[in-house]
Amino acid sequence: MEERRALYRMALDLLQPGHERIPAEQLDNPLFRFRIGEALAGRLPFVAADDDLGGVTTAVPAGSSTLAVATGAGAHDLLAEALRIIHAQSRSAGAPPRLLTGDDEALATVAAGVDKVREVSPALADDLLAHVSLLVVLDPATSGGLVSASSRLFPGLVLIDRPASPYDVAEAIIHEGAHQKLFDFAITRPFLGADIAEGRVFRPSWSSGVWPVEQVLAAFHAYSCLAQFAGDVARRGETAELGPDSLLSHARERATEIGTWLAGEEDTLEIDAQWLLHTLLCDGNGPEEPTPVTRPVQAGRYVLDPLVRMTRMEATGRVLVGRPGDTPELHWLDGKAAELTIRLREAPFGLSLSEIGAELSAVLGGLVDATLVRAAPAGGVLSSSDGSFTSEGN
Repeated sequence: MEERRALYRMALDLLQPGHERIPAEQLDNPLFRFRIGEALAGRLPFVAADDDLGGVTTAVPAGSSTLAVATGAGAHDLLAEALRIIHAQSRSAGAPPRLLTGDDEALATVAAGVDKVREVSPALADDLLAHVSLLVVLDPATSGGLVSASSRLFPGLVLIDRPASPYDVAEAIIHEGAHQKLFDFAITRPFLGADIAEGRVFRPSWSSGVWPVEQVLAAFHAYSCLAQFAGDVARRGETAELGPDSLLSHARERATEIGTWLAGEEDTLEIDAQWLLHTLLCDGNGPEEPTPVTRPVQAGRYVLDPLVRMTRMEATGRVLVGRPGDTPELHWLDGKAAELTIRLREAPFGLSLSEIGAELSAVLGGLVDATLVRAAPAGGVLSSSDGSFTSEGN
């Protein structure tokens, strides 16, 4: 949560300098996150918009936090574009679905479903609910039989058909919450080697689908979470309460099939995705720490690009680095790279290789290649990213 919010806050700082500070709730808003994501991807310019959800949502208690549920009459207009885009992504025929608002019975079922999932699998539910910011119940007359859905373009947004029982809601929270957690991992952690994964596909035995590696990883995570939930439901003797569209009876078998395929394609995954894979497979294996790539650097003094902005995560020590531009850059730094950038930030005239030391010099080349760090000529320090310098003294 800390890292996700830090990323969106820094992105906003880079895209709209001098903006008024916004509350944490807005950083979790799926509509706001969509606008930030599209701007960072270079697909749409970032423009200010009134996408505050407070006036059209009802807060449903969810343990120590709350889950916002779209209930107000104005919710459809506010979310219409999101529904249109998600509908287009699904390649479904017909018009996009409409929200179901003003339905007190549906809202009560949602609240009961949130209670149910926390009652049955409290640790799993609390873990996944932290990644769900907005729940939208669809009008069944327009949903086209959709059970639940979410989109990486609108992180934190979960759509469900009008629930018939609390377990419909509970299962949707586990299923889509797992996807949302993976979305958050993907923007804050090394996850997928996109180049090497290109062209590799998985064909599940239960459908005619052809899935790229990214979709396979998302499905594996979701089915693994559903399998854990299924076990908890069975231990309570409540399997008979599941709806006709429930995936829980198939979850373990499908998670195993997907995970076995992924294990054979592990070279497509970055270290954190490998860790997730083996943790969920419970196979006792784990990724080997990658050997740092050492790039030679010339002797001299090195300084941070003065346009770089940094923020350090208190919980993990990781550093988020941002740099403005037509399309702003964001970089996550760990370990020695994070340590070195912090030291350079505290040294306005830069550091020499001897001051940096052999251990941190091993990661200096990577920071130079990313142009986050630059060599400063003797007697000067970098004053701007265009390569000009100012005198250090007389």
